[in-house]
Amino acid sequence: MGNERYYYIDKLRVFLICYIIFHQSLIAYGGIGPWYYTSADSFTGNTLIVANTVKTINISFMMSLYFIVTAMLAYISYQRHGFRTFVKSRLIVLGIPLLLYVTLIHPSYIYFVAKTKGTLDTGWFTFTIDFLTHKPTIGSFWFVATLLVFELVYAFFKRFYKRQVRLASQLWQNITPFRTTLFIITAGTLAFLVRLLSPANVSATGIKWGFYPLYIGTFIVGLIGQRNNWIQKLRISYSVPWILFSFLCLPMLLLSVHYIKDWSVFTGGFNSQSLFYALWEPMICVGICLFLMTFFYRYLNKPDNFAVTLSKISFIVYVFFPMAVIPFTYLFESMDIPVFFKWFFTGALSCIASFALAYAIYRILKKWVPALVE
Repeated sequence: MGNERYYYIDKLRVFLICYIIFHQSLIAYGGIGPWYYTSADSFTGNTLIVANTVKTINISFMMSLYFIVTAMLAYISYQRHGFRTFVKSRLIVLGIPLLLYVTLIHPSYIYFVAKTKGTLDTGWFTFTIDFLTHKPTIGSFWFVATLLVFELVYAFFKRFYKRQVRLASQLWQNITPFRTTLFIITAGTLAFLVRLLSPANVSATGIKWGFYPLYIGTFIVGLIGQRNNWIQKLRISYSVPWILFSFLCLPMLLLSVHYIKDWSVFTGGFNSQSLFYALWEPMICVGICLFLMTFFYRYLNKPDNFAVTLSKISFIVYVFFPMAVIPFTYLFESMDIPVFFKWFFTGALSCIASFALAYAIYRILKKWVPALVE
């Protein structure tokens, strides 16, 4: 496979991390979901409905597309380095940051927000020990923990069940409308079944199992797609009908929620609303992911050193972007401007600040701990 550079993947990674920052900034101004600090001046009325609609759409595809991209990179890395080096690098590059985030960074974010609010009178060390022993959560690093498990499982099967993995991949040489539809139905049905036990709005230490059928499915799609060079076979003409189908599906959920009122029935349980929402998500996900992948490959797969540099530090951005979003949310809270502009400037400035901080950290790590940023 050589050392070919996939420039469209670099640009997708940068796009996704910026999208995540804007998404979390949306939650900071009143969108549904957990976040370290929510502004007192938040979206209300119709703007809140729009914000939560956008957030629901984001949830349907954003992290799934991230799993596709990371799976493609995992396949490339395994092919280049083999089992032993791949596993070692995953444990270092993902495992060490995961440990640091869960034990130090995540509780520190919570601590300093509580201190700023004046709702905490204990010291950092006492708070952190209490947090880790009584109410540990993983925060936004659920993705990193999941990715680490996915990649180690992939490496295990690749190493010890090579023939079976190859045969499974050969069954899906190409993307067809039938196979795409089968993926949607399978992912949605499995999500519905999982949500009978763990509803989509229930979080276990920061992990929402109700979304995992789609995450597992898209990770597998990324692996098989990279092995069979799907991206080179895809055309915009194939993705356009699917994204149009996704857009047609959008009003369906809005109308359903409008008439049902109770959102909780959509997130789990043996009912038609839960089945509808479980199928709605992969309908949206497939269209948007197909379009973005083909668009970036067909039109943005060109050498760009700046994008390559930003891509290299995108994981560091993921670790530290709350250090930008939280202060900017505080900063704009006292300003008398529309909430929409507060959200937009919080997201934009947080992107710039996060990449600047990440680049500085990258330079330090590259000099002193290069194994962490390889």
